Amino acid sequence: MSTGETGGSAVSETAQAPYATDGTDFKGALRYYYRSALARFAKLGLPSAVLFVQMFLWPMDVRGYLLPVAIVGMFGFLFAFFLLYGRLFLTWRCARALRTYPLEFRSPVEKVKLERPLRLHLRYGDKAGQPVTLLAKDPLGRSRWPDGIANGVWFAGDDPFGGAAIVPGSGELLFMQPTEWALSAKERDSAGEVRIGQAKRAGIKRAVRYR
Repeated sequence: MSTGETGGSAVSETAQAPYATDGTDFKGALRYYYRSALARFAKLGLPSAVLFVQMFLWPMDVRGYLLPVAIVGMFGFLFAFFLLYGRLFLTWRCARALRTYPLEFRSPVEKVKLERPLRLHLRYGDKAGQPVTLLAKDPLGRSRWPDGIANGVWFAGDDPFGGAAIVPGSGELLFMQPTEWALSAKERDSAGEVRIGQAKRAGIKRAVRYR
């Protein structure tokens, strides 16, 4: 993987994440995101499951009184499971891109728009220097601009298809695809068999419903 002198030196001074964010290794970021998704599920999902299950541990004549609590527990568990699925799904999407493409440092990054809930619109130059506008999302659902993102990101992907990025220092993981998917169709169709094959392996040949 490319490490890039500019990106690497900046990261060494501002590193905040508990894993490497200098483009040398992405596995630490993936492990952190998977663990964080499971930990967040445990905080809400497990207590909710207990509220639901405990009703069945009492005699029948008592269960009626516990039914409202059990219903709250059931919906709490379903909500937590829904969030867990979305977080694991996007992290897995990032993993496919990171394992298919090398990390390249892209700088600077322009903050186009913060769209709630949970979506970032950003722009940087592609390899030819042309501006590329991408819709990005943090798998953990953090709805804010990552610290230091304006200085650049480590990007693994192909601009017309999208990919994944790691923010140096703060370490946010972002799944990204072109904001206007249809407008990039010509570039994707003319990308050639090798690039199209890579995009297919990375799971970004088609638009992903993460929005």
